[in-house]
Amino acid sequence: MANLFQRIFNRSGVQVAYTGYPSFASHLRGISTKSGAYIDTETALGLTTVYACVSRIASTIAQLHLDIMKRNEDGVIKATGHVAQDLISQEPEQGYTAFDFWETYISNVLIYGKAYAIIKRLPNGDPYELCLVNPKSVKQKMVDSDLVYDIKDHGIYFHADMLITCNLYGQSPIELHREMLGLAKAAQDFAAEFFGSSGNMTGILSSNEPLKKEQIDIIKDSWNNSGDQLGTKLLPFGFSYNRIAVDPENASLTEQRDFMNQEICRIFGVPPSMVGVQSNVTYSNTEQQAIQFAKYTIVPWTRRLEQEMNCKLLAPDERITHFTRFDLSDLLRGDSVSRAQYYDTLIKAGVISINEARAAEDLNAVDGGSIHTVQVNQIALSSLEDYSKKISSDGV
Repeated sequence: MANLFQRIFNRSGVQVAYTGYPSFASHLRGISTKSGAYIDTETALGLTTVYACVSRIASTIAQLHLDIMKRNEDGVIKATGHVAQDLISQEPEQGYTAFDFWETYISNVLIYGKAYAIIKRLPNGDPYELCLVNPKSVKQKMVDSDLVYDIKDHGIYFHADMLITCNLYGQSPIELHREMLGLAKAAQDFAAEFFGSSGNMTGILSSNEPLKKEQIDIIKDSWNNSGDQLGTKLLPFGFSYNRIAVDPENASLTEQRDFMNQEICRIFGVPPSMVGVQSNVTYSNTEQQAIQFAKYTIVPWTRRLEQEMNCKLLAPDERITHFTRFDLSDLLRGDSVSRAQYYDTLIKAGVISINEARAAEDLNAVDGGSIHTVQVNQIALSSLEDYSKKISSDGV
C-alpha cells in the first residue's frame, strides 16, 4: 500500500477543491487548530496512524470477493452471467482493476465522509461503467423536487445514477476530529524539530556585558550553527545559557503520542495492534482483535456498499431474486485448528459435504465427496427402540 496516498490524491484529483465551496481557501493549506497545526485531508494522511487505518480498512474491503448472487429453489448461487458481475468484480472503470477502484472509493469515504461514483448506463438502463469522482467536486442540489448532483467537469446526474456511500451523518472524520488530529500533528512536529536540532532545546544566551547588534548577530548565528552538529558546545566568555523549553521526557511526549495514536484508531474502528500501535499483545489477543475488526468495522461498511449496489445496479424486478454480497468467510474464520473443528462438526451433522468443505479451503473435489453423511449413532428417537433390538439380535 505504499502508493495508496498518491493514488488517493492523484486518482481522485483532490489537490484542488471545488471553488464553489465557501471553504475553498481553507483547503489550500488546511484549517488551523488550537494546537497551532494546520489540518486538512493531506496533512491528516501525513499522520502515520491515520494513513495506516485508512489503508487497512480500504485494502481489506478491496481484497474481498464481490459477487452478484441469485436465489433459486436449490438455495443461493452466483449469478455469473449478470451484466453487473464483471463491472463490480473485475474492471469497474476502464483502466482500473476492481481492487484499485474499491480501495480508492473506500478511502474517499473514510477521508471525506462521502464517496461518489457515476453509474454510466446503456440505452436499456444496464450499467456498464463506474466512474470515480472527487467528493470535493460534487454539489448536491434540488431541481423540481428531484435530487441531483452537479459534478465539476462531468455535468449533472440524478441520484439513481450515482453510487454513493456515506460515513455517519455524511461527515468527514478528519473534519469532526480536527482538534485531536491537530494535537497529534503538533506532537509529531515537535519530535521532528527536536531531533532535527540534534536534540538541542530552545534556550537563552545572556551576557553580563552590553553588546552591539553586530556582536549579537555573530554570537547568535555561531551558537545556532553549532547546534546542528553533535559534540561539545562552547559558550563564549561571559555568557550563560538558560533552557526555556520543556524536554520530551518532562512533556511525556512518548506517552502522549501513543495515546493520540490509540485515539485515532478509536475514530476509525481499527484495533491498535493491526496498525502497529501496541506492542504488548499476544497471539490470542491479536486473533480476537482481527475478528472484532471484521465484525464491527468491515461488516458495517460492506453492508452499506451491498445495499447501495442492490438499489443502483439491479433492476427493481431483479432485487426479488438477486443481491450483491461480499465474501467475508476469509475474515471471519479462525485459525487452522478452529476451522478443522468447524468443518468436522458440519460434516458429521450432514450440513455440508466433504467437497463443500474442500471448496471453502480452495481444494479440488474428490470422488464420492459430494455425498452428505451423518454419524451412525445419530438416529431419530422414534427409531431408537428398533435400532436397540437390532443390535441385541445381532449380538446373539
